Amino acid sequence: MKKLTQFSVNYPVTVLMVVLGVLLLGYISYDKLGVDLFPDLNSPRIFVEIKSGERPPEEMEKQFVENIEALAIRQSDVLQVTSISRVGSAQITVEYTWDKDMDEAFLNLQKELNLFSQNSDIDDLTITQHDPNTTPVMVIGLAHTEIKDMNELRKVAEGYIRNELVRLEGVAEVELSGQEESEVIIETDIYRLEAQNLTVDDVSARIQNFNRNVSGGRISEMGIQYIIKGVSMLQSVDDFSSLIVGYKNVKVAIDGQNTSERAPIFLNDVATVRIGNKEPTNIVHITGDTC
Repeated sequence: MKKLTQFSVNYPVTVLMVVLGVLLLGYISYDKLGVDLFPDLNSPRIFVEIKSGERPPEEMEKQFVENIEALAIRQSDVLQVTSISRVGSAQITVEYTWDKDMDEAFLNLQKELNLFSQNSDIDDLTITQHDPNTTPVMVIGLAHTEIKDMNELRKVAEGYIRNELVRLEGVAEVELSGQEESEVIIETDIYRLEAQNLTVDDVSARIQNFNRNVSGGRISEMGIQYIIKGVSMLQSVDDFSSLIVGYKNVKVAIDGQNTSERAPIFLNDVATVRIGNKEPTNIVHITGDTC
């Protein structure tokens, strides 16, 4: 230290030039220093979003959110679990430590919540590392001069455009908005129902019983296992129209004698069945045109 001080006193010009050279080098380096506007930060959060009809927030929290939070908090390296419940939907945020492998955490959480995805009371369950509350960086409108059916445009956007966009590097999420999906619309006639001694609940129960997949177990034969599954019978409008929703007694003359037999009541006898689009949850316009 004494020698350095002595050198500085004996050679002040040399020391000054060295200091000025360091300052000049620092100024040039700072001016050319690169700035990363989008640094590669792996946010240690996983978001779980569930949708279930029009259930009130209290029911959403008690029936789904509390169970999901209990499973998420038991995952390794979890710091905290927060949730927001709304009418018909809920969002659960699982926050991990910064050194956690998020790919592994995502797979583990997805495995734990696999049982919820099979719950018939849940309309949609989404697990993603993208924050759904963030603002989109790009909005694309899709319209066609000849195609006015929003369900056909949805098929193009969902089956082609969205699949290509999600493959791009850096794209975290592609979400459709304003889409319409087709559904089978059944409009019952109250007078025809009363004439057949049926109610709307009877018709609804019949449709639900036929429109579901039922597991029938397994059959083992010579070391090979076969899975038995009852597949839904309702695939088209004709299937719905020909669905038997009840029976009625009719008199039939056989060999001059009147006998009473049971005749089926089909759905198209008491209701009108047609294909239509669901009511959209939101509507998107660009320059006044729906897209």
